[in-house]
Amino acid sequence: MNKIRVMESSVAKWQRIIDGKGTDGGVLDCPPCRIYYLLVCYGCPIADFTGNKFCKGSPYGPWLRHQIEAHDKLVKRVYCPECRRLAKDMHDFMIEIVEDLKAKAGEKGRDGEDGPPRS
Repeated sequence: MNKIRVMESSVAKWQRIIDGKGTDGGVLDCPPCRIYYLLVCYGCPIADFTGNKFCKGSPYGPWLRHQIEAHDKLVKRVYCPECRRLAKDMHDFMIEIVEDLKAKAGEKGRDGEDGPPRS
């Protein structure tokens, strides 16, 4: 399984939300959650990046809190400028994880092992 592709799907999901063409269904439509949620986030790129399970330490908490407190609707989408800002924070965070995964993949690819090549 390619974690970079999984996270790129998350970037695309949040871009659709920012563009007003998508909604957030939480674990039901989160690309990493579809794979890792039942495993209690074991191996999830977001959990690996933050060091926390269930998206703690990510911008998802503020997004969800705002959705509940400001809009209290079943469908989570961009309703106001604050929604857009919070969705952008989540989008940018997903990009940060993709970039981190790509950097780590580049380190492994040099000689097939983690870390810098041996002399």
